[in-house]
Amino acid sequence: MSQYYHLGKIPTSPEHRKALLGEKIEMEEQAAGLQLTQVQRRVYDFLLSRKRYAAGDMELNKEFKLDLPDISFCVTADFVLKIGDRSCIVIKCVMSSMESWERHSIAFCRVVEPYQIPYAVVTDSEHARVLDAIDGKIIAEGMDAIPDKDEAVRLFKDATFTPYPAERAEREKRILFAFEAIKCAPNLIKPE
Repeated sequence: MSQYYHLGKIPTSPEHRKALLGEKIEMEEQAAGLQLTQVQRRVYDFLLSRKRYAAGDMELNKEFKLDLPDISFCVTADFVLKIGDRSCIVIKCVMSSMESWERHSIAFCRVVEPYQIPYAVVTDSEHARVLDAIDGKIIAEGMDAIPDKDEAVRLFKDATFTPYPAERAEREKRILFAFEAIKCAPNLIKPE
């Protein structure tokens, strides 16, 4: 029985098909070496093959350390998509209940970098919600709504990356801390 491989485009010749299959196999081998969850692996493949991001455009399982007056803790992004040297889109991969992770993703985008990351995506690899992290609203739904590389370059080329207001940042960090405390206590770090 033959297996269907989505190549991202229609081959123009047998040689082109062979090259696309080679790229697909190479991507699968890279993903296997990254020790990703099933959802992350499907999203990784989707971003490479359908949205035309390169592996170098993505940071996977990136950890950020945040400080509150009484404690420090770490939060992790499943995917951070970068355009140039700027983080532009954060993707949270979940098994279910995407809606419950929207607020986490917005808070994350507001405070993990010195500037606000403009977009957050929450996905189970079949469905997705694209959020404007700055105003906290849903922009679009569906996997196809995730901006591809060319669209992201256009969107963020002239964007102004501003910091989240300092007087409100502690609240966002506390939201993240609450999610982390529920998930797994070992991510918490005692102050030095």
